[in-house]
Amino acid sequence: MQHCCKFKATEIYFFADNYLWRQRKLSVGMCPISPKPVAELHELCFDGHTKKLVMTGIKADDFVYQHKNEILYTMQEHNLKCAKSKPYGWRYGVNKTAKSKGKTVVKQYAYDFYGNKECIKTI
Repeated sequence: MQHCCKFKATEIYFFADNYLWRQRKLSVGMCPISPKPVAELHELCFDGHTKKLVMTGIKADDFVYQHKNEILYTMQEHNLKCAKSKPYGWRYGVNKTAKSKGKTVVKQYAYDFYGNKECIKTI
């Protein structure tokens, strides 16, 4: 995002598509030089044009408040959903053995550092 200088967005909201715009994303953050809230809206029109709208200060807060009912999900919710489904990111393997009807069965699991596991192979 660009205001006084480049800075990192603290929150990213994804909006629902409407009749004219799609891939709508609102980035919200604070400017490090002038401590004001900054909101930046990126939208893609159905005919291929892009629109970038930058607001600062009270206008940014009002814009976020007015459009809070259009928010589908946030970046934090998306990352949390990815982390709670299947193993996500860095993974490691664990082999477990069990005896079933006189045979030894080996199950290979993929674990991640969020506590998720998935059975990859049974030998």
